[in-house]
Amino acid sequence: MGLNFKGLGIRLLGVLLPRTCVHCAEDLPAASERPLCADCLAALERPGPPLCGRCGLPLRSAEVCRSCRGPRPPFDLARSAFLFNPPLRSLLHAFKYSGRRDLARPLALMMASELALLEELTPFRTVLPVPLHPSRERRRGYNQSALLARGLAEAAGLSFAEDLLTRERETRPQVDLKRRERLENVRWAFRAAPGAAGGSFLLVDDVATTLATAGDAARALKEAGAAAAAVFTLAREP
Repeated sequence: MGLNFKGLGIRLLGVLLPRTCVHCAEDLPAASERPLCADCLAALERPGPPLCGRCGLPLRSAEVCRSCRGPRPPFDLARSAFLFNPPLRSLLHAFKYSGRRDLARPLALMMASELALLEELTPFRTVLPVPLHPSRERRRGYNQSALLARGLAEAAGLSFAEDLLTRERETRPQVDLKRRERLENVRWAFRAAPGAAGGSFLLVDDVATTLATAGDAARALKEAGAAAAAVFTLAREP
């Protein structure tokens, strides 16, 4: 029987090099598969309540947030697993910008645990990632939202679909844009395939800030005949 030298090398590195918390760099137990130490894991925060009934933004009182008082968003509702606080920010930056694809599984499992607590998302049975434009995905090497969505679907026992939604044009990064600029930046950026007709989709993304990107993705799904589209993100900007 042949030896798997690649797998053996990875296991040896795990023994020889101490694993550290992605946020505080504290050594982790050798048997732990979690990317955060116990203290940093305990520091993760769930949003609210009360939450905006539409977009899930934590509020001081139970009502619809200012952004959702105008025209109704294209998605039916949006929720997030955690607030985007420092430990989660470190995790997501390592996952998204430092090539740490190994973080996809633990992050997806964290999302699945929180999804099980959100009864309002139960009707949405098909998980769909928010796509990157092909040129940006080539530069990064992967779509972080697709890795999260696939892992979430497997952990939660949901269907996974990746080819029903495409990003038709490359847009500017949203990070430094104001809300109105974000909305304009991604307007008509997505197209959904006819196969989306009649489906109830759970759109998965990494971070919700204004939900402009996920909103245009939901708009494309609805225009293709989708019955419903909700958004579930790992993190929410408070």
